[in-house]
Amino acid sequence: MQQHDVVAGGHRLSAWTWGRIDSTRPVIVMLHGGLDCTSTWRDLPQVIADTTQLPVLSYDRWGYGGSDALTGRRERSYRFEESGPVFGDLLRHFGIARAVLFGHSDGGAMSLLAAAAHPEAVRAVCACSPTIALDLHMVRGMAGARQAFEQGGLRDRLMRHHGDKTDAMFWGWHAPWSTEDAIHWSMAEQMAQVRCPVAALFGQADDYGWRPSASALVNHGTMPLEVTALPGVGHDPQHRARDVVLAALQRIIRMASGAG
Repeated sequence: MQQHDVVAGGHRLSAWTWGRIDSTRPVIVMLHGGLDCTSTWRDLPQVIADTTQLPVLSYDRWGYGGSDALTGRRERSYRFEESGPVFGDLLRHFGIARAVLFGHSDGGAMSLLAAAAHPEAVRAVCACSPTIALDLHMVRGMAGARQAFEQGGLRDRLMRHHGDKTDAMFWGWHAPWSTEDAIHWSMAEQMAQVRCPVAALFGQADDYGWRPSASALVNHGTMPLEVTALPGVGHDPQHRARDVVLAALQRIIRMASGAG
């Protein structure tokens, strides 16, 4: 594992690589969830590198983990900015011409947006619990996250990963998605633009819900698509159903290879 500092979107981001990135192989790029960072993947990047025999890159988005602290208010448009120009800066920094994206939750949604924004570079997407579409159930679930943060010990757990960035990080994630008008936010146009193979894995016991996001993929996507709903699994199938997730990742890598 090697640590890197990257300037992307005008901010310093911390990144880590497992294996050597070169022009001969695709690179698996990992995009973390809305309260996460590279360290919350635990050992998964190394496991993915060992399983696929491909180099892996994970980075902390702006405001998370080892990257620069968030300043100001975060609008819902951050997903488009981070999956578009910021992700483009990251690809250029590492010289990545072919990428397979592995995203979770917020990062799962941004993996799909990045596939739409960078169709020549992104060859496949494996998304765990991607929050593509919102309903009132998910919006109201944000109230539970706020309660856990203010009263339930979530803040202390997050501080182990984000340190003094924790408060700005949490509210920067919470504010855009915690009001009922968030249900009108849509990725439908971008989903229709994705052409690479996509594997989306949802937990049927996800506290934030999963059906609206799965339906949005099926209804708006025209890409080669595999959707899996896992019984008894919550919001983190990458940890709770790791074997199933790794198998799906390997399938889409083979599909992408077959497509050239």
